Amino acid sequence: MSSRLAALTARRLALQVECDLRRGDVRHLYGDLEGRTARADRVIENARRFGPAIAVGGIALLIALGPGRALSLARRGLAIAVYASHARRMLS
Repeated sequence: MSSRLAALTARRLALQVECDLRRGDVRHLYGDLEGRTARADRVIENARRFGPAIAVGGIALLIALGPGRALSLARRGLAIAVYASHARRMLS
């Protein structure tokens, strides 16, 4: 029984070493993930904070410009956003 216990103990130690190596690999690969996503988190936080003000400003702008001109600006803005998105994908 002691040889079985020794084999299991050795197997456990080998698995622990393997787990430590894999943790190190994961830490190396994804360690800066939090830093990279911090900017996106800040943008989302600000959008949530200023969302109502942006919506009210957009409605006021729509009323001030009139529906025809606002629709024209929206079309141009959408076209620019599509082109920027395609350019960003090509550069990435």
